[in-house]
Amino acid sequence: MSLQLSPVQESDFVLWHCEQIRKEEFKKTYRLHRVFISTTPAVIVGDSLSLDCKVEPSSVEVDVSWIPPVQVNADCTRQETFSSKVSISAVTLCHSGTWTCKLQYLQRVTQENKTIFVIDLAPSPSDPIYTSVSPSSSVDIPCSLSSQMPLSLLNEIGLRGGNWSISPMAGGNSKSQSLLSLNLGEPLRWVPTPGANITVTGREFTGLDLSIRNLPVSEKIRGVYTCSLMFQTRTLTRKVKLEVLRISSSALGSPVTEGQNLNLTCTLGHANSPDLLVKWKCFSCPSESQSHPSLLSIPIVTMQHNGWVQCELWKNAQMLTSAELFLRVVKAPVDVWLYVAISSGVVVFILLMVIIVIYVRKYKQMLMYRRRKTRFCCCEDQQPKGFYRT
Repeated sequence: MSLQLSPVQESDFVLWHCEQIRKEEFKKTYRLHRVFISTTPAVIVGDSLSLDCKVEPSSVEVDVSWIPPVQVNADCTRQETFSSKVSISAVTLCHSGTWTCKLQYLQRVTQENKTIFVIDLAPSPSDPIYTSVSPSSSVDIPCSLSSQMPLSLLNEIGLRGGNWSISPMAGGNSKSQSLLSLNLGEPLRWVPTPGANITVTGREFTGLDLSIRNLPVSEKIRGVYTCSLMFQTRTLTRKVKLEVLRISSSALGSPVTEGQNLNLTCTLGHANSPDLLVKWKCFSCPSESQSHPSLLSIPIVTMQHNGWVQCELWKNAQMLTSAELFLRVVKAPVDVWLYVAISSGVVVFILLMVIIVIYVRKYKQMLMYRRRKTRFCCCEDQQPKGFYRT
């Protein structure tokens, strides 16, 4: 014979009598005692946490203890039990989960569970995100809460704002600029910052996800992205580095004329680290590594070079990303050859005229020289005065 109360109400904390009036008379009295649990539903990582579980005074001796959450993370050192009061000066994700207040009395055990959410941002990727410039390409910049929780708890513990910003790579001269700001209305959503140089689409929070989604890829999105949530006690931030691979041509986007010299550069916008390797895939691309693998030089472009050129970025035998460039090779126009032929004819004609003029001048100089050597004499016979050639 038993009695079940569900849910327990304030009026139930009285004396309860169990009586049996049959063959043998049976009577027993029970009293329902209150258990007070003082806690908070959520706490920001690094803040303090206090848990208190106590029973109203009674004649029955009650042993009260706290059992911490079961941890699946191997980095967490689990303490078996705590006393009736728990005080943690700086909480970590190891303290997130279900805490159990355990009461032992008269060889009986009663338990009450309380879920504590430790609010933090999930760790950033240890390596940069690599992408490449290509038509209609986009990339996601990850950021999320570390554990599943109702988003309403963020406002309850003092959420004041949030933003996404981008900073240039080390050595860049431009300043950090804001891309998105947090709208604290219902529902929570990212709103694009007016005047930003990079076009980012705003969106609502979905679950734990705070990421930037479908960001169009271009060279100007290269940089370090910062995801931030501002609370009354502290600010949570995570940084994500984004690298953009691109092939640039010395032809500056115009068609390449057959016979022309061409240089192709595969770059991240800065010097590659020693552990990164560039591989080219195209007609006449070298199969072996070069002294400057980021630069591909084609001394004489032929029609066989017409087509796609691919550049791959590798690290530790794993391809990180690849970029492509369509190389359009055209034959030299007819008018160009005509111009070359006419120019060559004019040059030949000028050379002939110069040779003729030089020859004529030489011939005249030779005649003048001969005239200077002609001799004249006076005749012995009387003749009219004058000189005569002998």
